[in-house]
Amino acid sequence: MLNITERALTEALTELLEERPLDKINVVDITDKCGLTRNTFYYHFHDVYDALNCYFTNEIEKMLVKYEHDEDWSGGFLEGLEFVYHHKTMIEHIYNFVDSRELRDYLDSVIFKYALTVIGKEFKKTDYSVQVKEITADFYTNVLLGATIKWIKDGMKENPENMATLYTNVFYGTIEQTFKSIDESLKQFSNK
Repeated sequence: MLNITERALTEALTELLEERPLDKINVVDITDKCGLTRNTFYYHFHDVYDALNCYFTNEIEKMLVKYEHDEDWSGGFLEGLEFVYHHKTMIEHIYNFVDSRELRDYLDSVIFKYALTVIGKEFKKTDYSVQVKEITADFYTNVLLGATIKWIKDGMKENPENMATLYTNVFYGTIEQTFKSIDESLKQFSNK
């Protein structure tokens, strides 16, 4: 969790991201916004990207604490989509920056946790290997991450609830076939 100073600095950064793109924000902008010094900023963060990464890491940690005991992480997934949707301008200012690694890492964490819980529930009903589960989780994480990035790129016209429902329906509608296909492929590889 962020301490008071880190929270002030990251909040100043996110407020600035509502106004302008990431590449147009520097340390002085952040410190002027929250009334702290450059030295204070550099005591806590290496640079603006480190502060942004810290902000997203904190958001993920808050969500994980909230949903850590849920059997179904779809609430966390929906909350992640809602977070992106409600911070649309900020997200677009980050996304349109050449290196939006921090945003991708945030989305990847939320989506992976969601994929893993859904796959885990379905996996319990099968006798496939753990390797099948891991490959399936990676596959769906990448598919959902790509779809979410496209949603952002296209201006987030669809509301988060509809997106979460769509993703969940596609997920549950195809997961058994995915398990089967991956299992068959792994058996073919081992027979060569």
